[in-house]
Amino acid sequence: MDERDVPDSMIAAVFEGDGRLSITERPAPSRERPDDVLIEVEACGICGTDVHILEVPPGHPATPGVIMGHEFVGIVREAGPEAIGVESGQRVAVAANLSCGSCSSCKRGSPNHCEHFTTMGIFRDGGLAAFAVAPASACHKVSRDLPREIAALTEPLSCVVNGVEQARLLPGESVAVIGAGPIGLLFLALFRAAGASSVIVVEPMALRRDAAKRMSADVCIDSSSVDGVTAVREATSGEGADVVVDAVGSQLGAALAAVRVGGRVLLFGMNANSRSEVRQYDITRNELRVFGTYVGTDVFPKAARILESGVVDLSPMISHRVPVEDLPRALDAMRTGEAVKVVIDLKAGT
Repeated sequence: MDERDVPDSMIAAVFEGDGRLSITERPAPSRERPDDVLIEVEACGICGTDVHILEVPPGHPATPGVIMGHEFVGIVREAGPEAIGVESGQRVAVAANLSCGSCSSCKRGSPNHCEHFTTMGIFRDGGLAAFAVAPASACHKVSRDLPREIAALTEPLSCVVNGVEQARLLPGESVAVIGAGPIGLLFLALFRAAGASSVIVVEPMALRRDAAKRMSADVCIDSSSVDGVTAVREATSGEGADVVVDAVGSQLGAALAAVRVGGRVLLFGMNANSRSEVRQYDITRNELRVFGTYVGTDVFPKAARILESGVVDLSPMISHRVPVEDLPRALDAMRTGEAVKVVIDLKAGT
């Protein structure tokens, strides 16, 4: 396919503002900058952030009129003359968080904290459409041998890779993951592959616990019926886990109570409205290490290699694979807890 084969219009999922989503016709995009890449989108994952954008009032800011979708993969159909390292015909996953490269955070090597951060699918057009345009710097090669719904998980997996690197797990250590949504399940998969002796999952929803079991969690605790902290300690001979992950964004107190003396607490989930009561004495006296982890730097290639290696099987976490026209119903399933991970198949029927 070349520029002459790109249609004039396409069906896209557009955020209209005030909680409104429309599946509508939009003009197909074209390259504007010399380093732009035109991508024929294959698949796009739906994130909890997308659900928050569509809340009233919104739980996450976004630009009205934008094409949604920030977890996408596709085939390069055109590469601009300055699109270094990207060639037509390659499959690429897109790092949708774009940094400026010039602010103080970028210059000190922390582009994930860019002062002018923008994100495709949130503040500029993303991947919930047949075609998308991205800068070459955001495009990362991914094997065509991967099923497209798995390749679309490169973006969320990259964020989790960043967290796992901070946790510095040693083979034989135990892990407790609080929350078995898509992110919690990705942590489960990576810690299992990294040699954890046991991975304990704390989750109130049966559908998510079932996915965790199929992804080889050693213990799945139903926190709707038992105290999660007590159950984690019982599963670790009373000591607590070596590493505890809060994949929810409101479980700091529980994480501190479930970790062993000298252990590590990794905070990934984000909830701007959550407030946790913490006794600082416990952190000091027990020499706990508490890490916040956000997006990550230089983690996309690592995530792609992990998927290509086959060391993790992420298929059990994908509960819905649907065409873009079915996105509203899939979002409803996410809201009601009837979905784990939704992937929109932009090539459905082909």
